[in-house]
Amino acid sequence: MDTAFYHTLPTPRPSFLSLDIPSKVITPFNSLVYNTNASNLALHGLHPRYTHFLINLPQLLGPAALTALVSSRFTLPMLSAISGTAVLSIFQHQEARFLMPCVPLILSSMQLPRARVMWRIWVTVWIIFNSALGLLMGVYHQGGVVPAQNYIAEHLGNATTVIWWKTYSPPTWLLGEMSERCSTVDLMGAKWSVVEERLEQGKGGCGVESGEKSKETYLVAPLAMNVEQYVGGGKQLYRLRKVWVYRSHLGLDDLDFDFEKHGVLGVVMKVWDSRGLGIWRVEDHTNKSCTRAA
Repeated sequence: MDTAFYHTLPTPRPSFLSLDIPSKVITPFNSLVYNTNASNLALHGLHPRYTHFLINLPQLLGPAALTALVSSRFTLPMLSAISGTAVLSIFQHQEARFLMPCVPLILSSMQLPRARVMWRIWVTVWIIFNSALGLLMGVYHQGGVVPAQNYIAEHLGNATTVIWWKTYSPPTWLLGEMSERCSTVDLMGAKWSVVEERLEQGKGGCGVESGEKSKETYLVAPLAMNVEQYVGGGKQLYRLRKVWVYRSHLGLDDLDFDFEKHGVLGVVMKVWDSRGLGIWRVEDHTNKSCTRAA
């Protein structure tokens, strides 16, 4: 079924066994090949191999992480969670969401405090932790991706190319029929030089005149990346004009968490102030009509 989905096969369709090896798509094998190549993972971002155990699991478990460490029984679910996390730690791109199946396995293997007072404290901390993380991860973390894609579908119908940078992969199905005429370019965690090259290729008209048929290119990126800082000095042949902003968005992957310099409160305020996702139209900097319109 994967082979039929990813390839246009002749009619009548040949059997899977009759296809030559390069034409066969075996998703688990392809995933393994892709993820064992460090250059592929570098596009998404590289992490230390201890990230899953020391950062991601505590982030998912909260107060249950310490409880699991001191009270867990080595049951089959716990051994499955440990071995699964160890295997995933081989790959250098490590996101907390990869470990979601491990959470119920670990929780089912630990024992809560027996003392009534300690039990109440634990439950209180557990509720506070999940409420806070539910708000952070359920509302703000990458929260602007779907609204941005909806805005593009509803208001930027003439767009021919939309470049996404430093976000989760956008769901192209939200564009509907527009996805057939609009190219979605997901640059993931690429360097700005790569983004700039695509912007140079995609610069179009200023978009002031209605009915303009020139190519329209847009850039979607977190406000925290401050893309305007890269554009200026008259060196680029394009300019960026902000057309839309959605404030309930946090990337968390490329923010400055220098606690020694800013302190805990300073870091929190810095992260809060930099929240948001924006859409910029890529315009021809050499087009004088665009300069007059601006």
